[in-house]
Amino acid sequence: MIKDQPKERLAFYALIAAGLIVCVLTELEKYLPAVAAICGGPGSGCETVRASRFSSLFGVSLGYWGLASYVMLAGLYGRNAAWAGLFAGVMAGAEFYFVYLQISVIQAICILCMIQFAIVMLLGILLFATAFPPARRGRYRAAMLGLAAVSFTVFLVPLKGHAAGPIMGRAESITSTGNMASPYRLEIFSDYQCHYCKQNEIIERQIMAEYPEVFLVFRDFIIQSHPYSPMAVAYANSVAYYQGKEMYLKTRSEVFDNQEKILDYLKGKLPSMKQDKVMEDAVNAKLSNDLARAAEFQITGTPSMALIKNGEVFRIIRGYLPYDKIKPELDEFVGRKAK
Repeated sequence: MIKDQPKERLAFYALIAAGLIVCVLTELEKYLPAVAAICGGPGSGCETVRASRFSSLFGVSLGYWGLASYVMLAGLYGRNAAWAGLFAGVMAGAEFYFVYLQISVIQAICILCMIQFAIVMLLGILLFATAFPPARRGRYRAAMLGLAAVSFTVFLVPLKGHAAGPIMGRAESITSTGNMASPYRLEIFSDYQCHYCKQNEIIERQIMAEYPEVFLVFRDFIIQSHPYSPMAVAYANSVAYYQGKEMYLKTRSEVFDNQEKILDYLKGKLPSMKQDKVMEDAVNAKLSNDLARAAEFQITGTPSMALIKNGEVFRIIRGYLPYDKIKPELDEFVGRKAK
């Protein structure tokens, strides 16, 4: 009977149920506008966090990791409350790490994530107070806090070493859009102060909408006579590094939209750019890759586009062309019949 259960046990399972609901909402928020509205809809902190590269772990969404963690915690509690208390320490350390990410790295707050943090903290406090046997309570509590610290550190260390190793694959995954496995690849070289690149960016949006089978890679080719382009590149790529491809694409469009007042626009963004040697090294490596790719294609100006089919160069388009001139090239590229 429910009324015969200890209050702390009822509180524990109530918090588990609440946590599971929030995990489900976190996943549904990707697909249902009504759920996304809980977080404030487009442009909200939830959308920024969800679009970041930190929204999954080993390719699995954090919502699913949360579901698995709550199920495991409930299972441990049913067998041995002390084990559940220790595992709650691990969960607490992970939650502190994810809050750290939102505040210090992504610089956006997700409401659902913060509710999740509160639930895990309440579970931790409840188990800290009630789960351990009196004879060893002090040792268990110390172990629980120690596990929380270890969990936080285990997550934090890889973050600090994020730029170690090859950068090419990571760079393309966050400054691109579409299916990386597609046989149709379009590499676009542009400069943020190039007038024709701004016009070309509008065409790029049309290509994304009308040719979803094409994988687009956005590469930076800084024109030396454009004094603010390096700053624009640094800002846009820092957004890609911290917040992922969706926010990068949005930021890229914003920079071009503000091309006529680019210095004022970038000055307004500078306070949000933090000093981070790891990120700077990653961005510089990405720029080196872009320049090497431009040299490979003998590209010397912007805008330029390289059409690559099944790993082989299909065509290089140099300079700006209106969409009605590019479309036949794209139709031939992907094998569509001309209309």
